[in-house]
Amino acid sequence: FGKRKLNIIKLNTIAMILTLICTSCAPFSKIDPKANANTKPKKITNPGENTQNFEDKSGDLSASDEKIMETIASELKTIGKELEDQKKEENIQIAKIAKEKFDFLSTFKVGPYDLIDEDIQMKIKRTLYSSLDYKKENIEKLKEILEILKKNSEHYNIIGRLIYHISWGIQFQIEQNLELIQNGVENLSQEESKSLLMQIKSNLEIKQRLKKTLNETLKVYNQNTQDNEKILAEHFNKYYKDFDTL
Repeated sequence: FGKRKLNIIKLNTIAMILTLICTSCAPFSKIDPKANANTKPKKITNPGENTQNFEDKSGDLSASDEKIMETIASELKTIGKELEDQKKEENIQIAKIAKEKFDFLSTFKVGPYDLIDEDIQMKIKRTLYSSLDYKKENIEKLKEILEILKKNSEHYNIIGRLIYHISWGIQFQIEQNLELIQNGVENLSQEESKSLLMQIKSNLEIKQRLKKTLNETLKVYNQNTQDNEKILAEHFNKYYKDFDTL
């Protein structure tokens, strides 16, 4: 009976995490509403189909349309290159953190029965460690804060929103955006290109807001909330409820 009860608890915990993950995808589904962790961006195999609508209406793309598409494509490629370089730097820094043994996110669980998924944890690291400038002092302070909140099971959802809904969610979307760029911006229509550019700028802006909010949280923690579970919980509920509250 005890083993059966444990399995039920595990399943309930997994369901909660999956709910948070799925929720995080909702605001960023304009290009592929069904995108999730197990799906790849839709590949357009016939580039000619993308411009068909424009050609049907006017017989050919206007000079202004072509100029717009060139400008958008150039900007997307520039952002894509920056993201590729950033990913390489993240890999280097995360490896250093692991070597110096303060990579707490590799084994971090919100609840005691959570399962560790390496890919999910890596996305969380890319978001949180980079937001803290890979500094040992900052990372260890974040760990202290999360461990204080974890002492009370009522705060699991608070931690889950930061870890899965916000940190994992935003990194997942950025990587999906990057994959679309890598697949070839020339394979996208003008509207798809515009939508992708708006998406990726929005996602990067959210990641910057998260960085700013996290560093403000560390300042507040240092000033007057150390070991104060109630104040920390109120702070997290206020600033890490959703992307809009960052």
